[in-house]
Amino acid sequence: MTTPIVSFPQIIEHYAHFYESVFSEAAFIQFKRYISGLLISENKTIDGINRLFVEEQRNQSSLNRLLTDYTWSRSELNESRLAMLNSVPRTKIKKTTGVLALDDSLLTHYGQNFEKIAKLWDHVSNSYVWAHNLVTLHYSDEQTDYPIESQLWQPADLAKLETGLPAAGIPLRRGKLPLKETDPKKWRQYLLNVWRRHQGKPEVAALHQSKLLIGRQMIQAWVDKHPDL
Repeated sequence: MTTPIVSFPQIIEHYAHFYESVFSEAAFIQFKRYISGLLISENKTIDGINRLFVEEQRNQSSLNRLLTDYTWSRSELNESRLAMLNSVPRTKIKKTTGVLALDDSLLTHYGQNFEKIAKLWDHVSNSYVWAHNLVTLHYSDEQTDYPIESQLWQPADLAKLETGLPAAGIPLRRGKLPLKETDPKKWRQYLLNVWRRHQGKPEVAALHQSKLLIGRQMIQAWVDKHPDL
């Protein structure tokens, strides 16, 4: 059984200041409660974490809103995380020995009722699975490794491609239009092929983000922020 929490762990108090500017005063307390629970609690659900704080009982909905109905910035939170890691010699980004790597990971699901889910090829099981696809820019050296940034890849919006390509000056072949009804898979592949051939145009690239494009944008954003590394 997990020991109840009567005060925030020392490690939380030591590093919490990096995140204080990201949250409101009330949300900052909930953030510290949540991270403390993740470190200590065996039951890492919202209810399980909330029950650990025996001396200061709060409604579970307050902690739930921190994660589901929030106003804080995800990018600011990530920048604060990186600043914290860069303050520690062991996890500090090292100019001469560290490397950046791109990777995409399948987050498989047994159901299909999820936003941005797609049926994707899994090279581990050699089969198609329903999954989210997470693209990650990762830092690694001899002492540490951690994600720099991540973004969820989204399946192509075919309606957006169908209207957006002609609007960008890329005509669609009339002979392909019947595929919308007769063979939706071929229609989808046709639209994606047209998009790939013309994605060099900014207005076309904006219609869909491939995993490769997401990765390029992550690397470019990191280089722009760290020109000295």
